[in-house]
Order: sequence, then structure tokens, then C-alpha cells
Amino acid sequence: MSVYLIENLDDPRLDAYRDIRSRNWTYVSKRFIAEGPLLTERLLASNYQTESVLIDRKYADHYTSRIPPSVDVLLLEHEQIEQILGFHFHRGILACGVRPPQLELRRDFGEPPHAQETLVAAIGVQDPENLGSILRCSAGFGIRRVIIGPGTADPLARRVLRVSMGTALRLQLMHTRDIVGDLGWLRDSFGVISYATSLRDNSKRLETTRRSGPVLILVGNEKSGLPEEVQSAADHCLRIDMELGTDSLNVGMASGIVMHYFCRIA
Repeated sequence: MSVYLIENLDDPRLDAYRDIRSRNWTYVSKRFIAEGPLLTERLLASNYQTESVLIDRKYADHYTSRIPPSVDVLLLEHEQIEQILGFHFHRGILACGVRPPQLELRRDFGEPPHAQETLVAAIGVQDPENLGSILRCSAGFGIRRVIIGPGTADPLARRVLRVSMGTALRLQLMHTRDIVGDLGWLRDSFGVISYATSLRDNSKRLETTRRSGPVLILVGNEKSGLPEEVQSAADHCLRIDMELGTDSLNVGMASGIVMHYFCRIA
């Protein structure tokens, strides 16, 4: 393990951590940031490469023994960390992960799904906290394959990782640019039946739905839901009935209910 006490804040090894609240590392950057002990631990335990770990110097003895030899450890004084990050930070440790090549649905789908497998697709889910909730629910219910559709937040964004509690790092995150075409491909290739969450009048009540074979749950944008063409291309549309004049649930909560139904009840 290489441990470096950084004295010059212009050191390029700190670049990944600069102003991370106002700076969004995207797919192009090939990096992402995990904040705090839990997310750092889960990054180090995952299949993702860790480029470096940034530690508050006063916590050096506590953390350095847990860092693998292949990972650079950067030590800074507490005040210097806050200068680099651009906000108050009291959790002592951050890590910079390396993004692997982006997985594409058709190219990287892998082995055929088993009869009771459930998949999830997030289409146009823009809020990082909502996407983080969806990913955390997916991991919690054993849904390993998650499809990231057009207009959806970055699943490795800082806030998404934080809300997902790092569970995003355990999932197979596959991207699609043509979810309508891919619904037909999944159906024809693997017998996957797709269920679009929908407020259409002809949508089925969730509790009346039964599964036979692998299932794909489609969830959409916080305001407008799933595009009409996606709802039309899905095998079925379903809804969660509301009471007291409530029109719908938050997409993170609704997706969790539907996942639980298909994974545990149906």
C-alpha cells in the first residue's frame, strides 16, 4: 500500500475529489465517488476498481489497515479536506472508483433468466434519490439485473450511491437506448413478460396480477410516468389503487411495492 501525506492542495491526485457537490462525474470521466466509511467499504468489496482513498489524517490509523495494498491512500488534514470538497465533511473517508465499460442490454445480458427471475427497468427516472431507492429495493429483493433507460440519472452518481447505500455496486446495470425494441427482444429471446406501471384506465390492479415465467417491471419519470409508446409496447399495464384522493405514489416507493409483489407474493 502506498500512503501519501498530501501537503500541496494542487496535487493532481486530489483532482477526483475537488468540489464534488457542484461537480458531477459522468460516464465520460470514468470515475465516481463513494462517501463515508460504509460506501468506501462496499466499493472496496465490490468488483469495481478503487483508484484511491482520501482519509482525514486524524483517522489514518483507524482506516489504513483496511485498505488493500493496490489502492493509493491520500492523507489530508481535516480543514484541507473541506477545502477540496467544497463543503463540511465529518465522515473521515472517501474513495474514488473507476467506471468499467458501460454494459449494453443486448450485448451484455448474459445467461437466460430463470422462470422466477424479476428484472427492473428505470425509464426517465431523473431524481438521484428516487433512482437510489429503486436500486436499493432491487438489491434488497434479489433483483440483480437492472436496465437503465433514456433520461435516467447516473446510477453511479454520488447521491444515487448514497441513497442506495452502495447496493448499486452489486447490481448488473445495463443500458438501453431503445426500450421499446428491447421489450420485444426480451420477450422473443427469453420469454420475459413486461409490466408497465401505469395510470391508464385499462391497467390491471397489482393484486390481481399473476406471473408465469421471468418478469420485467418498468417504472417511469417522476412527473409524466412511462412514455405512451413504452406502455403500449409492454405486455401488461398495472397500477396500485390509491385512496383519499391520492393520484399516485413516489416512484421509489411504488417500485418497491411492485418488486415485493412479484418477488415475494405472486
